[in-house]
Amino acid sequence: MQQGIMTQKTYKHILLADDDPDDCDFFSEVFNENFPEVKLSISNDGAALINLLEGPPNPEADLIFLDLNMPILSGAECLEKIRSSLELKNHIVIIFSTSSSPSDIEKMYAMGANYFITKPVEYQHLVKLISKAMSLAAETHTKQPSFENFNITI
Repeated sequence: MQQGIMTQKTYKHILLADDDPDDCDFFSEVFNENFPEVKLSISNDGAALINLLEGPPNPEADLIFLDLNMPILSGAECLEKIRSSLELKNHIVIIFSTSSSPSDIEKMYAMGANYFITKPVEYQHLVKLISKAMSLAAETHTKQPSFENFNITI
């Protein structure tokens, strides 16, 4: 788990916006076991995420994992607000969705998401995908990768 050790020193605060309690628990478990030095904050709807981002999170968020299908504000609506805000536009946003639809992937790329992950079923796959996402984000910073590298897979 060399990658996990490297990313623990790089990231201080990760945000997850997801309305599914099971997915939030799964994600939290991965962070508690594999990235214990990283603070994880969870928002259960898009409006709560935007409120958190517009407030003074401590420390400021390094990465945002964003589900597409959420109440109040969808992931796409959140991404649009983030990318149109002078204060928020440089946040790294990784779409974290059950969707693997090429049209969803293309739309999120066009809207300016940094990466796209389809939620895996297996715990070890989630660990690998999160580690890979965190490493890629550290390398690219706020730049969007080419479309060929946008969809993160194992």
